[in-house]
Amino acid sequence: MKKFPELHRHEFEQFLEKFSLTGSLKFSNNKWIGLTRDGKPFTVQVKHGSTRKYLSRLVGAVAKDLSVSPEEFEKWYK
Repeated sequence: MKKFPELHRHEFEQFLEKFSLTGSLKFSNNKWIGLTRDGKPFTVQVKHGSTRKYLSRLVGAVAKDLSVSPEEFEKWYK
């Protein structure tokens, strides 16, 4: 089984909101911009109009940048 599943756009947004600093997440010019829980800035660039699902590879990379373990993600996802 994959460590991280594919996420739909609204699930990905909820994921970013949950694991970033409260109130720091903004969407601007096809980019999610925010602060990690440690206060470090992060950016996730998305393709305009073509992204309905975010691949597990991308979710895993973002989770790593946000310091989210697979167990922590699974607990949130279920």
